[in-house]
Amino acid sequence: MAERSNITIEIVKIVGLFGGGRDWSRTAKGWFLEFRLIPVLLWSYTAVVLGTAVASADLGGFDLLWFAVALGLGGLIQGWATHAINEIYDWRSGTDRIDGPRALSGGSHVRNLSLLGEGDLWLIFAASSAAIAALTIWVVVARAAWLAILVLAGYILGVAYTVPPIATAYRPFAGEWVGGFPGVLLSGLGAYAIQTRQLSIVAVLALSAHALVCMGMLIVHHYLDAQMDARALPQKRTSVVALGFRNAKRYAAGMTAIAAILYAALALAVRQEFILGALFTAPAVWIHLRIQPTDLKSVTRGELQVIQLGIAAGLSTAVALAPSLWPMIPLAAAGYLAHLAVVSPPAELARAWRRGPSRKDRPTKG
Repeated sequence: MAERSNITIEIVKIVGLFGGGRDWSRTAKGWFLEFRLIPVLLWSYTAVVLGTAVASADLGGFDLLWFAVALGLGGLIQGWATHAINEIYDWRSGTDRIDGPRALSGGSHVRNLSLLGEGDLWLIFAASSAAIAALTIWVVVARAAWLAILVLAGYILGVAYTVPPIATAYRPFAGEWVGGFPGVLLSGLGAYAIQTRQLSIVAVLALSAHALVCMGMLIVHHYLDAQMDARALPQKRTSVVALGFRNAKRYAAGMTAIAAILYAALALAVRQEFILGALFTAPAVWIHLRIQPTDLKSVTRGELQVIQLGIAAGLSTAVALAPSLWPMIPLAAAGYLAHLAVVSPPAELARAWRRGPSRKDRPTKG
């Protein structure tokens, strides 16, 4: 079948999914993996919790229902709408077709494992888009019409991250600054605004710090994909492909350092609770510089450490600002462990999920 880029035309193919003979357990696993829970925990989940906490500090409390709606919107936009579209077009370009020993990168692997087909992915995209539309209408009616701008902007940026002709993920620096950074920022600002019905400079700065942490993680995420990205058609020219590994490491470390500085500045100028964000973010700078981009274990270990520190920075700050949000920490830990259990990393990476390679295996040069 000829390849197409028109989303409206493609969605009609989902009607073929309702035939018999499907293994629904495998389909359910595919939907779970496609959500990519660990990246969602770092990006939209932590952003929404942090945005809600800043709102709670301003208001003296938060509305649990609207917090849940913000979590739902953030999860649907990133977890299923953006990821499903990304899976479709990265498979078409060829960058995800090589099923190497990559645990977190290279897509969700649902195509490699034959858990889902392209029609299933269009169904995920259509269903999540419908749910996003319904929640957005509710927010507009019950809270404020202008909040739709934040939701729609985040949704459009997520889709444009991979869909041609824009495909910001396929262009150096655009993937971070036109796709990822504003996506994380809007997710957190949406959570703040749905509580307060306004915006604030403190919320913008705090969520910018978190978004920079996420951009550093995104660079690490692309290390193991670099060879496949460079050979893709069209070429997926990420910042890692454009800069090379040495400069990409500096780029990621620089963004993370700025994030730590932003957190520290907020602690000095606004509220001391933000110091937790700085304390958890600062070690990630050293981790970025230490990662060996061509070593599977080093990248896997480093990416997970950056993710763990990013979640800890955002959630610890959030709980310090709004102590009633403490259940979000064990919930994140449970989701993190559930994703690891379902992913079942390749044998050669099993140890890297927990700790680094032995000293004799450790690379000596950057």
